[in-house]
Amino acid sequence: MRYTLLLLFLLCSFLALRAQDSTLTDAADIQVKDVNVLEHSPQKATIMSALLPGLGQAYNKKYWKIPIVYVGMGTCVYFIRDNNKNFQYFKDAYIAELDDNPTTINETLYSASQLDEIQETYRRWRDISYMSLAGVYLLNLLDANVDAHLFYFDVDEDLSFHILPYTLPSAGVKAGLSLVVNF
Repeated sequence: MRYTLLLLFLLCSFLALRAQDSTLTDAADIQVKDVNVLEHSPQKATIMSALLPGLGQAYNKKYWKIPIVYVGMGTCVYFIRDNNKNFQYFKDAYIAELDDNPTTINETLYSASQLDEIQETYRRWRDISYMSLAGVYLLNLLDANVDAHLFYFDVDEDLSFHILPYTLPSAGVKAGLSLVVNF
């Protein structure tokens, strides 16, 4: 916990120094750029989303994505805990089945080979849940980065797609189709 707080402090300090340097270098560009137009940084969105999942989506003003991130992560955490609990239960039952101590009793009706298979299944599912959590976290970072890159992307109302007949005047008249895309 102490190292996590130290890492968080150092990262915030680095970001503050970087922001200070960028304001000093951009002071000469104030005459060229409009004061009201701020640059939208994909790097900043990714770092914010790395520090706190969903923060990059808030920076990109895509607030509706934040619950999706947390539902995905919460689902993974639920399955990690559930699969780990079942893994520990069947592992203890397997140990109780194999040891020579008469005070430990296997409470399940499974044999040792069945218990070994069941505990390995739950262990595998737990590990897959950990990988899924990492995948949701990485998708959160990727979404924040890509969405920040496309922040100023203009989707005009005049995006159209037409298929028109076409004739090719060559040695003989040949008919075909033409594809016209308006941007």
